[in-house]
Amino acid sequence: MDTTSETKTFRGRSLEEVLPQIRADLGADAIVVRRREGLAGGIGGFFQRSYVEVDARAAFEDEKPLEARNDRATAAGLSSPAIRALVDQAAPFADALATAQGSVSERAHEVLMAAAQGAAGEVVPAGLYGPQPNRVAIEDAAPVYEPVAPPAEMIPPAVNEFLPEPAREGMGAERPNVADAHEERLVAAGLSAGLAKDIVAEAVAHGLPFAQPRGIKKLIRTTLARRMPVMADLGGEARTIAFVGAGGSGKTSATERLAAAYANVDADVVVVALRATDGGVGLSSRLEPLGVSVIAAADAEQAARRLARREATLTIVDAPAAGPADKAAVAQIAADLRTLGVNEIHLTLPATLSAAAADELASALAPLGITHIALTHADQTTRPGPPVELAVSGRRALSYVCSRDAIAPVDPDELAKQLLP
Repeated sequence: MDTTSETKTFRGRSLEEVLPQIRADLGADAIVVRRREGLAGGIGGFFQRSYVEVDARAAFEDEKPLEARNDRATAAGLSSPAIRALVDQAAPFADALATAQGSVSERAHEVLMAAAQGAAGEVVPAGLYGPQPNRVAIEDAAPVYEPVAPPAEMIPPAVNEFLPEPAREGMGAERPNVADAHEERLVAAGLSAGLAKDIVAEAVAHGLPFAQPRGIKKLIRTTLARRMPVMADLGGEARTIAFVGAGGSGKTSATERLAAAYANVDADVVVVALRATDGGVGLSSRLEPLGVSVIAAADAEQAARRLARREATLTIVDAPAAGPADKAAVAQIAADLRTLGVNEIHLTLPATLSAAAADELASALAPLGITHIALTHADQTTRPGPPVELAVSGRRALSYVCSRDAIAPVDPDELAKQLLP
């Protein structure tokens, strides 16, 4: 007699799933030695899924004729007439078991508990299976339940920054834990706590329904970018703009960079250096070699007369410096800009400016009719929050980002990334 057949273990969600594996691996004559059932997976004891483990081996040569006397769950399935007869005999047991499972009766509970204690043979009625030659093998194949005592108290799972926390008051969606950290980063970048909170709340309430919590940073950036007003609908007509601001705000540098950018594509550009302290010499020396005309004027009337003879694509007025203490100067500049027909007035705000200083300057220069905000000295900080918030709260379009060597129209998405890296 060959006794070298090796027992193998097969696992699946149900016996019906395991039997084809047994047949494929051990042949149609395979014999089930033992069957076990249990639960696996889940989180903290919840959401577990049931499984079936079957130990089986290939039949020995002298066992193959005894197929009908082996366990009814052999790999031969129900194809054998002898096994079919055995299954018919066991039908009352299958019906009783199904009824017990559906009703969760006391009897089913007693049977399962007895099986967990290794005493299933004492509880199951002897005649339940019907006559069978290898009763011991069938009993060995009965489900084995390993009772697990419930813990005294549930241990909370490890904190994941992307897992949602309970919805906060006033918010319709669950707020990811990491949202708080992003809110703090926006405040560190210069936005006020109120605006940062409002932006994050909007991203959670109205962005998460269309995205995953893992993408909350992108949603916050998108919300912030959407809040930023930017230049639009410029059309193809000629423009007359002015850069205004306090001394050292970068308005002259912005004038020079913008004029050079247009001159590089052969646009006709005229710059008005209005009451410049150096008489316009600095701008003339740097821009005229590029083909830009620079008009140095002591007053707006003189500049207007000279502009009347030109038809430029872009006219830029570098206005005199004025700060919060220069009310008379601000009034004069306002009259000058009206005389020159300026329709775009860009307040130059350094990216390094504090929120209080930005508010103070914007209030002082409000009589000029500010239409845009230009972000200057952008290469000197990574936290340009105050000027950005001033544009958002005042609904003034962000126009240009100016650095030491370059100027470009504001890209709200890039600016949002800078504020929330």
